[in-house]
Amino acid sequence: MLSITTDEVKRWCIEIDQAIKFKEDEFGTNERGSIKGAGQSIPYFEQGYPSILNQRVTDDNRFIPLNVVYPIVKNIVPSLYYKNPNIISVPKRKEDEDSAPYASAILNYYLRELAIKMINQQCIFDGYVLGMGVCKIGYATRFGSDIEDKDLDKNRQKEKVGMLKRALGLLRPKKEEETPQNIELNEYIKSESPYVIWINPFDFYIDPAATSIHDANYCFERVRTNLDKVKNNPNYKNTKDLQGIDLDPTFSKEIPGTQIEKFKPIELYEIHYKSDDGINILVLAKDQGDYVALRHDKSIYDMDGFQYELLSFNKHGHKLYPSSDVDQIKGLQDRVNLTFENVLDQIDKFMSKMIVDETGMTEAGKKALENGNLGAVCYSNKNPNEVVKELTMTQVKGDLMGVIDKMIDVVSLETGVTRAMLTGMTSAETATEAQIGQAGSNLRITDKADLVQDFANNQARKLWQVIRQFVDLEEIELITGDTAMDDVTGTPRYSWLKPVDPDLNQKLIKGEYDFQIEAGSTQKPDLPILRKQIENMANILGQKGVLEAFQMQGYKIELAEIFKRYLQLFPDVFTNVGRIIKPIQPGTPGLIQPQQPGQPGQSGGGMPTPNMPNQMREPPVNMADIISEIGGEKGQMGGLA
Repeated sequence: MLSITTDEVKRWCIEIDQAIKFKEDEFGTNERGSIKGAGQSIPYFEQGYPSILNQRVTDDNRFIPLNVVYPIVKNIVPSLYYKNPNIISVPKRKEDEDSAPYASAILNYYLRELAIKMINQQCIFDGYVLGMGVCKIGYATRFGSDIEDKDLDKNRQKEKVGMLKRALGLLRPKKEEETPQNIELNEYIKSESPYVIWINPFDFYIDPAATSIHDANYCFERVRTNLDKVKNNPNYKNTKDLQGIDLDPTFSKEIPGTQIEKFKPIELYEIHYKSDDGINILVLAKDQGDYVALRHDKSIYDMDGFQYELLSFNKHGHKLYPSSDVDQIKGLQDRVNLTFENVLDQIDKFMSKMIVDETGMTEAGKKALENGNLGAVCYSNKNPNEVVKELTMTQVKGDLMGVIDKMIDVVSLETGVTRAMLTGMTSAETATEAQIGQAGSNLRITDKADLVQDFANNQARKLWQVIRQFVDLEEIELITGDTAMDDVTGTPRYSWLKPVDPDLNQKLIKGEYDFQIEAGSTQKPDLPILRKQIENMANILGQKGVLEAFQMQGYKIELAEIFKRYLQLFPDVFTNVGRIIKPIQPGTPGLIQPQQPGQPGQSGGGMPTPNMPNQMREPPVNMADIISEIGGEKGQMGGLA
């Protein structure tokens, strides 16, 4: 533990208090009894109105909002998710070309193993609704997350030697050791493994003197836990005299004295700050109004910047904490609710009214008209059409509905979500008008998708820096993803990359790569469109002239792979493509015998024979025609979408 003076602890107390106050004013809070700013975005999403109205809503006084925030969020946020995330590794140097595919495969392995897809979905939701999404990247040793294990390499080498000796029969089989439990008790943090976890944006703070996390001197995370966990954590010092936050006296009387610390809450502040030697980590406990230093160490990571990665859609250089898209429409949401409530109020208070010539009604008729039940007989002295007339009024004023309609148009203008996306209907009279209306929305979504891609790329870069520093790459078994079916058992077979040897391990550790999320990963596939695209492409590439043209240029088209991908677009029909398209092996039955040149029928296949008249021969292959055909400009062949 690095030394820290009392004055330095007091200085950090001031830094923490200032950062918390600054964020509460600029970003907001989401505490019980104190919900403001970004904290109000959550009830707007869930209910359509601020949380303060919950105090006025009762069973007798119901409030029915017209929630436009919810459908907007549910339209935009899922469109930014990565449906099938795949990381591509691009080598920065020529000597890293051979190891780059392994780096990509390793990252994709941990992408699935660490459930990073789900973590990023939560960050995207926070970024859109709250204004900021936060995740943390690190490594957990047997001692806990972000804790140095000085014997890590030594123990791994010892274990490898032991495995070799046991394989040779020089040692007895080793009894399996139980995996050490995680001190944090977080299911996404496993011992001896990298981790990527979601951080609550309301518990994450940045140096208020900065304009972004990149030029901040420090950032910190508030952790709420109980006193028992803190005192039993071997990585923390100075825990003996901690008392925690006092419990309610009535509640504490019911708890046995030996178990009271399991219920006492306490707040910790994990501060990451820059120093001349890199980044240091300081953990302070707020106890009875005082701050106690529990841990002060140098960061164990060779990482670019802090362990945290942030996602914001409206970030600019003039403000530390950005506003969210939901913030832009809260006022309009309130006005929509108020107008809609007035409309419903008119409906509730509307009652049919009658105009009656009282001189034309008998006394019995008057009583029947005023108090009679359904079907009552009303007697009149004159023609009933001249005595009684219904007073008709418009039940709902059309101008109020028009106001709501216009306000939803303004909401669409500010969020980029078109009316067609919200309601499934459009006022456009032609397809061209609909496309023009959708263009602005697509531009905004594309901009947000680009920010999500940058976030994922930076996250992958930091994760790789953790992996190459701590993970034993020789122990990872990597699958390529290509599958086939066993002809005997019918079970799937998988292709695996060659194991990582010591030489390749060193190349991966020293290699320099750029990591990119594959383009199109955020798009939800439209199966009918994809099927038609592949059909058009297969019609073009399957022509004999096209195959010959590619062959003359030194290329071969694998039609079997194209049709495999085509069959995979029918997941409910062809569950095992390997059973449909199989490699030919010696003795495979049911094969079509190839025709020899000059045999009858060969001329129909497009290959000219020596005796074929010139006018019946196919014209020579023209690459210009092929290009035109691919673009949909020749004949009736449709272009690729």
